[in-house]
Amino acid sequence: MSGLDPSSSSSSVCSASSSSLESPITTPMTAAVRSSSVSGRTLIDGSSFMEVPMDDPEKVFMDHELDPIRTTHYETFTLAQPVLLPQDEGLYPWLAVLGGFCAQYCSFGMMNMIGNFIAYYESHQLVEYSSSAISWIGSIQSGVFCLAAPVCSQLVNMYGSRAVTIPGAILITAGLLGTAFSTLYFEFIICQGIICALGAAGLFYPSIYSLSTWFADRRGVAFGIASVGSCVGGTTMPFLLNTLFQKSFESGVGAMAAIFAVLGAITAGTVTLRYAPTGRKPIHFVKTFVHPLRDVNYSLFVCSMFFIYLGIFVPMGFLPSTSIHYGMSSTFAFHLTAYMNVGSLIGRLICGVLFDHFSKFTVFTFYVLLSGLVVIPGWYLASSSSAAIIAITVLYGFGSGGILSTFNILVGCLSPSPDQISSRIGTCSAIIAVSSTVALPIAGAIIGIASDSDAGYHGMQAYAGAVMLAGALIVTCVRFRLHHAQ
Repeated sequence: MSGLDPSSSSSSVCSASSSSLESPITTPMTAAVRSSSVSGRTLIDGSSFMEVPMDDPEKVFMDHELDPIRTTHYETFTLAQPVLLPQDEGLYPWLAVLGGFCAQYCSFGMMNMIGNFIAYYESHQLVEYSSSAISWIGSIQSGVFCLAAPVCSQLVNMYGSRAVTIPGAILITAGLLGTAFSTLYFEFIICQGIICALGAAGLFYPSIYSLSTWFADRRGVAFGIASVGSCVGGTTMPFLLNTLFQKSFESGVGAMAAIFAVLGAITAGTVTLRYAPTGRKPIHFVKTFVHPLRDVNYSLFVCSMFFIYLGIFVPMGFLPSTSIHYGMSSTFAFHLTAYMNVGSLIGRLICGVLFDHFSKFTVFTFYVLLSGLVVIPGWYLASSSSAAIIAITVLYGFGSGGILSTFNILVGCLSPSPDQISSRIGTCSAIIAVSSTVALPIAGAIIGIASDSDAGYHGMQAYAGAVMLAGALIVTCVRFRLHHAQ
């Protein structure tokens, strides 16, 4: 520091190392500091500055939480937080995309296969249980996954992403190993419905928050690429499980656990946040999670997602068993999940690109309408034809993939500031946890109460399509409200 020439510059200079939480900064007479109220942190970047006079260093250090090292003609101090790296460029954002890919392979890749598990349980371990009872395994899994969002958001903000992703990787691996050796109904509920869901949430939500902080202009593409992991997992896993299940259920689910353990470790190593964690702080539940619902547009959007989640997982859960009911082979039924995820892969990538170039709510509304119309009348009319079922499955994967990969982006668009994105995602996820928990049991009950089995399956299809079209109608209202406000 002593080699600096005081007369060389009178402008503010700000430099820092991104590899440490404490970064030395040297500046002549003034400190280039941009203050922010984001969770009580002092954020510093190179975009805009507030010149802070250094005639009273103690006041500056008190107001901005700076720890003075030495006060001379050049004021040298240490930042309490790292300098923020730029968005949309550099290594860390794309590492976060890789981590998001692996996280979604494990989380939604597993949840997309619930139909395969239901079809297998109906003819093996849980043959004495009804479809509605077995579907509770998948419903509890979806509900716990969504309910974990507010907890994950707060833990990530306070302690960083790895405090959540490492336990998530451990839990999802342990849950799958427990599922592999389960034989009783309550064991499947605990291992697959609860432990696996908590592990999936621990991997998924930190990756979503990470992408939201690292990307701005390319956010749609980043989310689209990361969400491809769900499709790849949902495409490759059915073929693996169908092959290994012929040997034993334990070997199939055990291989799945080994793959998820490796991908969970990659997620924990690559998912980071653009800002430093705040440390432990009191949680104001009502202010953080309830007050956002006073925003009319946000509340309407949450309402639309509630209805969408009442139906979106029904085809995923019952396409295989419906196909078996209409006389198709179990091998063909298992492969339907792979076909669906091929369509989902295409839908997610295209939706991400469209989001960056067109009105996000218009694109999202189109995807919801398409998914609802594919179910009813599409699936309703094509249940007994193998070729038609494959076409319907791919189309539904296209539409539902776009919905699942981008609705978090719309929550970000409806958030007044970046620091509220994670809490608003948490609120939305907690509410749709209710609909995702009851969706499959309702569909199973509709099948069970019908006097004619064909009528029961048709009623289930009509229910799924109707609630999704209701969600599309509400999203359309949000779209017109936002357009009118402009």
